[in-house]
Amino acid sequence: MELAIILALVLCSAFFSASETALTAANRIRLQSMAESGSKGAKLALKLVEKYDKVLTTILIGNNIVNIAASSIATVFAVSLLGEDHGPLAATVVLTLLLLIFGEVLPKSIANDHSEGMSVGVSGILTVLTYIFTPLSAFFLLLKKAASKLFGGNKKEVTVTEQELIKIIDEIEDEGVLEEQESDLVKSALVFDETVVDEIITHRVDIVGVDINDDTEKVREIFVNSSFSRLPVYEGSLDKICGFISQKDFFIAYIAQKERGDFLIKDIMQEISYFPHLMKISDILRTMQREKIHMAVVLDQYGGTLGIVTLEDILEQLVGEIWDENDEVVSPLTYLSDNSFRINGDVSLNAFRRYWQNKTGRNLEIDSSSRTVGGWVMELFGRIPQVSDTVQTDDFIITVTEAEERRIINMKFQIIDRTEKE
Repeated sequence: MELAIILALVLCSAFFSASETALTAANRIRLQSMAESGSKGAKLALKLVEKYDKVLTTILIGNNIVNIAASSIATVFAVSLLGEDHGPLAATVVLTLLLLIFGEVLPKSIANDHSEGMSVGVSGILTVLTYIFTPLSAFFLLLKKAASKLFGGNKKEVTVTEQELIKIIDEIEDEGVLEEQESDLVKSALVFDETVVDEIITHRVDIVGVDINDDTEKVREIFVNSSFSRLPVYEGSLDKICGFISQKDFFIAYIAQKERGDFLIKDIMQEISYFPHLMKISDILRTMQREKIHMAVVLDQYGGTLGIVTLEDILEQLVGEIWDENDEVVSPLTYLSDNSFRINGDVSLNAFRRYWQNKTGRNLEIDSSSRTVGGWVMELFGRIPQVSDTVQTDDFIITVTEAEERRIINMKFQIIDRTEKE
């Protein structure tokens, strides 16, 4: 009789151990999906997960009760068989092994592998036990709150940080749950809200625009040679961009001028929006969607033109480069070998850091006030470098491969092997 009771108590211990692990490891999203499919057990399991502190207290109370009861009965049973000299020791050794193997290790291992199914299976019994043990649970929860206040444990910590979420996405990509492009899209969305507009603009020196007083033939040549669908219009200098013209509107007017006579640029010019250089691109995207605009001027801290940004520039931060049939496909970063690559000078430093983090798993420490890789490298030189000039950092040997009079166009990065360096 005593032996049967002890085995029953060990099974109860296994139940409580498995329940604790199952509820801890259960995926809420999967439980939610099962509940929406009509599973009553999943609905109960979700309710238990939502009040986990109370359920955990119930599990611990139940587990301790059955373990203490099993220990007491086993000791009495062993003393009746072996006497007072050897009975307690035998009971302790045997029951410890039983509880460790069948009451803890095996149940928790199985529950961890089948957490959702196990959560659904135990949810009914746990719901009843939670109700029965409510007075005791309430008492212990009050003790917990008092202890938390005493030791300053009231601050609620973030469940998952953004960096941890990116690691989770990488892991489920490795497991085959997400395709690489799906994973890249999710990670791009996470950093999208942190990107400021001056990281993605077409800088002032690269702007192709037209003066409001230019004749139509000159504007036609610029449209034909640049293949842009829109051109900013300035008055005197790029610091006074006053609007933009579209290719469609221009050529409609250009063709019609044979019948109606010559026209002025300002006749077809549309208003343009202005944004400060530190504004988040997520906010700009919402404004562009609301106001139905595709191009805007980005202003520097003095109110001058820092560059322009288009709707396409912003969307490319989510989905990658968007090429049309007239674009010359140029990769901002091209690997030349396993340990060297070529990179454009106008690539943003933040994009380069993210790329390096995703590729190597290491943070790239760059102390620079510049926004672009070219600006950072120029800071390393401390001057305007010439083609073939070389500078070294902790991670790279950098060689300028293409430069203009006052800026770096392209560079070659030779990766320094950390093992060889050490």
